[in-house]
Amino acid sequence: MGAARRVVLTREAQGNAPWLARLAASGLPALDLPLLRYEPLEPPAPTGSWDWALLTSPQAARAYAAWPGRPSGARVGTLGDGTRAALEATGLRDELGCNVLDGAALAQAFTASVTAPCRVLLPGAAARLSEPGRSLRAAGFEVLEVALYRTWQVPPAELPAAPLREGDVVFFCSPTAVRAFAAAWQERPACVAIGATTAAVAREAGFAPEVAETPDLEAMIRAAGLDPQP
Repeated sequence: MGAARRVVLTREAQGNAPWLARLAASGLPALDLPLLRYEPLEPPAPTGSWDWALLTSPQAARAYAAWPGRPSGARVGTLGDGTRAALEATGLRDELGCNVLDGAALAQAFTASVTAPCRVLLPGAAARLSEPGRSLRAAGFEVLEVALYRTWQVPPAELPAAPLREGDVVFFCSPTAVRAFAAAWQERPACVAIGATTAAVAREAGFAPEVAETPDLEAMIRAAGLDPQP
């Protein structure tokens, strides 16, 4: 009998840790292969009062909770279950309650429940996608993007030469993780993307990704065709 298929986790080490524990509890073998690092930034506090802060990743949630300039009166909304769990682990509460795939869908959910005018913070990475900011501005919201951290790829020289074995399934949770993998290794194993944006970058890099229906670990496991063990 061959070795069981492993889930290969490629986020930053802190982000991988809770997923490793959940996979172990489900009886699914996993490989911890962090491909990202985060550099914290210290932006000043925004002026005036802000109504909402919208978070699109677990790292954004952790960085926002730790930010000394965080507005005390702003309500917080997250993109989905993974980001919500990271936020709640800091003691903050998600008041939006949606579970969507990407920033554009987050903007759509937000504008369906909140009426402009409204001041919205978008705390997150220094390099970011255009959504949800573009759609929120088009809908009449005042938006301020706040860079709380930079994302760096782990250099290929610092990664193992051949970490994968036959049957491994790589989980990609960001375009940056895809690019880091492609820069380090020539092989293109089976993989699952957490959403459409990451999947598009994976295809450009030569992968044939499955795509999770929602941005969370359980949906990625289902997309990989893996069944948790009792």
